[in-house]
Amino acid sequence: MITAETTIGEIMLKYPQLADTMAKYGMKMTGCGTPYQEQLKTAAASAMNEKDFGKMLSEINTAAAKIDSERPKERPGKFEVTDAAVEKVKEMMKKQGISGFNLRIEVKPGGCAGYSYDFSLDDEKKNDDIVLEKDGLRVVSDAASAEALKGAIIDYVETLNRSGFKVDNPNAHAVCSCGSSFG
Repeated sequence: MITAETTIGEIMLKYPQLADTMAKYGMKMTGCGTPYQEQLKTAAASAMNEKDFGKMLSEINTAAAKIDSERPKERPGKFEVTDAAVEKVKEMMKKQGISGFNLRIEVKPGGCAGYSYDFSLDDEKKNDDIVLEKDGLRVVSDAASAEALKGAIIDYVETLNRSGFKVDNPNAHAVCSCGSSFG
């Protein structure tokens, strides 16, 4: 359950789909000005009155409950990739005129929260790579990155506010103020 004390970063890590709902109520939800470290009530105070805050909180909790009910009950020992992410990678490769490449996902040190995700296309498999195949696409990650991604769901999200790869990672406990790194 999302409360007034839940931070924006915690909400965005678990429920990125709620950004549009919060933006509808006047909250800034994209870019470096997004208050990821602030509690929801504090961040909302400048954008809405108490009554609208209550309505928004109710709406995002209803949406979060629906999202939770649709998630797998047990997280796998590996990471997962959604159909939307697979289709987007295939579309990108087609536009670039390449085929047979892997989607490489790496967790690298950096960013103000400690780590960041790096997505790339490459045509080689390294000895320590963990390989996941889905619908004809190979997704590869080195062993250390795969461990940091254990139980994560890699998705491709397109909303009014943003589009790109989104990682729902149960191992991430904090995000930086611009949302580009995690810890």
